[in-house]
Amino acid sequence: MTVFWQDIQLNNEHKLPLYKQISEQVEKMVYQGKLKPGTRLPSERKLADYLQVSRMTITLANEDMKTKGIIRSQQGSGTFIMRGPRRERVRAKTKWQSNFVYETDTMNHGLEAIIKFGQNSESIQLARAGTAPEIHPGIEISECLAECLRKHPKLIQLPSPTQGYGPLHSYMLEWLKESGLYPKKSEMMIVSGAMQGLDLISRLFLGPGDYVIVEEPGFQVASDAFTASGAEILRITLDKEGIKLDNLEQLLRNFPVKFIYLNPTFHNPTGIVMSQQRRKDLLTLVKKYHVLLIEDDPTSLLYYGKKPAPPLKTMDEDGMIIYLRSFSKYLFPELRVAVVVAPEGVIANLTKIKQRIDLHSNVLTQAAVYTFLSEGRLAPHLQRVRKAYKIRVDIVQEAFSKSKAVSVQIPEGGIFAWCKLERGLSSERLLDLALPDVSLVPGNWMSGTGMYENYFRLAFTNPPLEQLKRGLNKIVEIIDREDMKT
Repeated sequence: MTVFWQDIQLNNEHKLPLYKQISEQVEKMVYQGKLKPGTRLPSERKLADYLQVSRMTITLANEDMKTKGIIRSQQGSGTFIMRGPRRERVRAKTKWQSNFVYETDTMNHGLEAIIKFGQNSESIQLARAGTAPEIHPGIEISECLAECLRKHPKLIQLPSPTQGYGPLHSYMLEWLKESGLYPKKSEMMIVSGAMQGLDLISRLFLGPGDYVIVEEPGFQVASDAFTASGAEILRITLDKEGIKLDNLEQLLRNFPVKFIYLNPTFHNPTGIVMSQQRRKDLLTLVKKYHVLLIEDDPTSLLYYGKKPAPPLKTMDEDGMIIYLRSFSKYLFPELRVAVVVAPEGVIANLTKIKQRIDLHSNVLTQAAVYTFLSEGRLAPHLQRVRKAYKIRVDIVQEAFSKSKAVSVQIPEGGIFAWCKLERGLSSERLLDLALPDVSLVPGNWMSGTGMYENYFRLAFTNPPLEQLKRGLNKIVEIIDREDMKT
């Protein structure tokens, strides 16, 4: 047994649970440099014997450390100390720092890098999602906005209701019926993008020490919204049918979970669609443990073959699901409009919180979206988008078929391709070699524990076709060149 484990001192009388004491002391050792990244931890049995605690205590401590990005486990190899590559603490000096209470130190900083990539106009953007130039609806949206101001010149003088621009709110109630959703007026609100919706939900439900379950890999920006409220993140992996329910039930049994956050249709980043049977079994667990479920649905209308299963919310008979649908992936990322569907009491309280932080929503944007929808422009636009993105998916598949050192999980919809490096090259190294010509997202940036180093995510929707081909060829060229060196 390595000598540094002697530094762990447990106090059975302390108000902090034993597993938390272990987790916090190991974290302190890591940041003090006593435990170096790559150090292998003893087995749970050995560590339990050494510290004179139960194996369940060690299991819980390990889960807690995984949520913080302190350790990672690899099947067949063991558990290792690490620091999540985009979760290192960066402290800008300020005399007011001691007064800060909003959590920013543990944010996944991959998003900052992705935004910086997008500022390079010379780079082929395969990291950040965007709308293909040949189908970008910017001109149509500007026409809709101009028409709104022509018909309603006093629009910009009127305050927008907190639950959303009235005509858009009414239209959405009807439009959602196409997806099998039938909310009442009091069960729906318009927000400024899905991230505002998640922030409002976090403020309403979460406090320090609460637990949230998220997918691993997954949308790390959502996790940041939850941790900012003081919540602890529990992560659950996926198979080809969605999240693993046996692992989910184990977490629900051992932790007082506030809610589960899922992207079940065209999951970001893997593209997985949760199977119908898995959806039914999931809702059985949700009901059994009486836990809230947040369903984020940004891309389910972007399917390239058969139409996917309807939202989980359509199966919600007990009011256990909050549903989010945004428009940014259908129109363009800068369009910050989304809809939240939830029980009346939830919407009423979310509205109160929104009044405090966003008294008057962007009525012009919502009015433009209303005109776009009410004039019947969305359906033909989505047909053009599906066709354009299917062409791009085929280009991605063809490009990677030329190399044995990389494989791609071809999605049936959505805007991302999940790619695997087969021969030992890390995705961060690939990114370093591809920049500044081409950008992509390393798989460990999509992980709360720094795993998936041999995966990367491609956003194939943004570049013109010729740029996309050049960017993909550049990536394949780098992968094959590095493969030749091994």
